[in-house]
Amino acid sequence: MKLHYFCIAVLAVIRFSAKAQEPSFFKWDTSKGRIPVTNTRFNTDSNLVQFAILSDRTGGMVPGIFEDAVKKANLLQPQFILSVGDLINGYSTDSVLINAQWKEFTNLLEPLTVPFFYVPGNHDISNSWMQQEWKRRYGQSHYYFVYKNVLFLSLNSQDEGDYGMKAEQVAYFQQILQQFPAVRWTFVFMHQPLWAKTGTGFEKIEAALANRNYTVFAGHTHNYLLSERNKRKYYILATSGGGSERRGEQFGEFDHITWVSFQSAEPKVVHLKLDGLVEENIVDEALRKKIRPLTSGNWLRLKPAQTRSSVESLIQASVQLRNPSELPLAVKGNLPKLTGWHTEPETIQLTLGPGEEKEIPFLLKTLHGQPVDLATLDPVTIELEGAYNINNKRYALPASQRMLLNWPGSTGQEILVHYPEYVTEAWDWQGTGDSFIRFKLHEETKYLTLSATVTDDQLVLQEGEHRDKLLVYFENKNKVPFLLTVSPDSKKPSFQLTKADGSPYKIALSCTSKVSEKGIEVLIKLPIKEILQPDGSFRMNIGYADQDDATSTEAATIYWKPRWDTEQNYPASGIFRPSR
Repeated sequence: MKLHYFCIAVLAVIRFSAKAQEPSFFKWDTSKGRIPVTNTRFNTDSNLVQFAILSDRTGGMVPGIFEDAVKKANLLQPQFILSVGDLINGYSTDSVLINAQWKEFTNLLEPLTVPFFYVPGNHDISNSWMQQEWKRRYGQSHYYFVYKNVLFLSLNSQDEGDYGMKAEQVAYFQQILQQFPAVRWTFVFMHQPLWAKTGTGFEKIEAALANRNYTVFAGHTHNYLLSERNKRKYYILATSGGGSERRGEQFGEFDHITWVSFQSAEPKVVHLKLDGLVEENIVDEALRKKIRPLTSGNWLRLKPAQTRSSVESLIQASVQLRNPSELPLAVKGNLPKLTGWHTEPETIQLTLGPGEEKEIPFLLKTLHGQPVDLATLDPVTIELEGAYNINNKRYALPASQRMLLNWPGSTGQEILVHYPEYVTEAWDWQGTGDSFIRFKLHEETKYLTLSATVTDDQLVLQEGEHRDKLLVYFENKNKVPFLLTVSPDSKKPSFQLTKADGSPYKIALSCTSKVSEKGIEVLIKLPIKEILQPDGSFRMNIGYADQDDATSTEAATIYWKPRWDTEQNYPASGIFRPSR
């Protein structure tokens, strides 16, 4: 009997204890026994901090993605949202344009029901006027706030228009860190990952952070990377609409929302693709090193195919393969198939060992042996797939290279630059309908004359650096490059002669230009002895800076041959042999 009463008493205590532990906001049905739920506690910690981060919107922006990210972030209902900058296209001093861009961005945030914290990127404050406009609209370009005893630092990585932090900003955050020594955690936000270079001022911030728990977030590169520095996590986020090849999260190229939760231990970070979830360690430094050859595509190279003339029935070319990895690289694909031509061999399939290099020659022959004017061929592109097996998972990406065809030029022939071999700011050039170069070299007894015509759908001939310009390169008789920059104008054309380092260069030449509705014409005359080599040849290149947008501080520049100061340069490019 005593045992019976004891059991009843124990059961009563257990039920009383369970009842006492039930949160007041939770009710459950006890009439039919237990309900199927684990015995873990509800996450009702009042110290929980939960926020979302949106990454770069601009820099090759894909319309619609950032808007989608805003709406989906709001559906998740974080306590607030932060950014890592590059919110508008910027890079302009046109107040009407910048006002329209900020108005557009503000409208994109209308669905939000939680605070959004702005962080400036280089696109947002790219010049002094835009920096003042930021301050007028939003106030401070660097700041802090404390939320539930967690410190948030928002750094300006484009301080006064320059990469890095000025002394005033560094001192500001040093003082803030001294002011809040006992916060539960510190989160640091910036646009450009300032730890990637020395002398940015951020090393002083890291020193001030040394004795506390912290996490760092940045953007800018459009390529996700998790790193560890000072035994802390440093994140470079991918994109929320910014330019990227979007080859997948395993290559760090994806659009996402970053979700951060913090209670008392280390923050939990997960990346939400707009159509799924991505774990934070999808690309770490070890994996990045292994897949870098695939993402860069630099395992594939094509030597420019050198022919004797522009009219040929046979092209001898070669593919250069280089595996810089410690893993075997599997390569496969087709060599180019051109209408009216036969390729030998037609395919490639092989495996390169770690560190192995291999050159594979191939031939292109016309089907009937009849010579063809190579200048009329469309660009020839070779695309091969490279693959690594990493931890039993296959990582594969195609790499493509344009096969450049090169032959000695002849004076007296007009050259049409349908397919420039080198383009900077390529996304701003829309093809030959945008701008198109044609030129001809003519010999006289002592002089070489260059006549160049550029058709341009939108001429910008304003004062200053940001305007349409013709760029003409020569090597002098000592093989020292010099550049003639021609700034056409219907009233007062001008030109400038410089060496490769920008210092003045002197040579006796004449330069005239004409401007029409369709474009520009330039005539240059210089002593041929100044550029003639002992074998009678000379080297030149020509380019065109196509401004298009008068307010932009960046413009596409197209070049006939690769610029001589780039890794794409090849020695025989732009060689002419006078006809005399």
